[in-house]
Amino acid sequence: MLAPLEADSVHAAVAALAQRLRDTGAVERPERLDALLAENRMREVVHVGERVLLPHLRTDAVSRLVVALGVTPRPIQAGPRDPGETAQVVVLVLAPPAANDLYLQTVAALARALRNEDAVQRLSSARSPEEVLAIQEIRDLTIQPRLLVRDVMTQHVHRVTPDTTVRELLRLAGTYRLRAVPVVGEDLEVLGMVTDRDLLRHLLPSPLRPGDGPERPAASPDDLRVRDIMSRSVMCISEDQGLAEVASVMVNKDVERLPVVHEGRLTGFLTRGDILRKLFGLRAL
Repeated sequence: MLAPLEADSVHAAVAALAQRLRDTGAVERPERLDALLAENRMREVVHVGERVLLPHLRTDAVSRLVVALGVTPRPIQAGPRDPGETAQVVVLVLAPPAANDLYLQTVAALARALRNEDAVQRLSSARSPEEVLAIQEIRDLTIQPRLLVRDVMTQHVHRVTPDTTVRELLRLAGTYRLRAVPVVGEDLEVLGMVTDRDLLRHLLPSPLRPGDGPERPAASPDDLRVRDIMSRSVMCISEDQGLAEVASVMVNKDVERLPVVHEGRLTGFLTRGDILRKLFGLRAL
């Protein structure tokens, strides 16, 4: 643990936490970890609430799962894509490539514990490892033996409302390379979904067929709202469902992606690529 953790960026925070693990002898092959950090390979980051980041990585630099937690005295920028987002608690998880289940279960257990805003507030104020360990949610953290949807889902979800213009949606999808965006109401209830297929169907001219009238002109994204193009029939899953059960549904029904809800509110997003990447270390498909 590093409390306080002196860093002015997430990259610097991860480097400091990695150094602490090296100093304690937890990293058997430090040159492998150094290479990964130099290449900026720490791309797997779970955002928990507004102030917690969980960068995690499987690497042969370690032979067992290790965790380092740091608390910065001041908020630091969460990442280059979202300059307005900040974090104050950074938890680095490293695990050997073979530790699939333990790796995911540990990240999930940390994410569950750090969803508690009161615990995060106390953690952000901690100025020593002893103060961190005095927080009950950290001291009593337990790892669940069964993988759930919440263990694998993407928690940082980009979303739009029915009144969002299609031009704004295109900008969002282009910036973050999104193939589907959930549509939510005022209470984050899922109202629909817009996919790349929906965008193509509504923005491109309709093809002519023998006997058809004049070709339908392409609609302008400035004249359309999300409500005009979204799919309203959307299958949602609970973050408490078993991952094996949901994966079976996705395969049998040929579903690529599903919104995740808890008590009726959107809390995450799950794709087949998420499952393959996080369980087997593959890139998202």
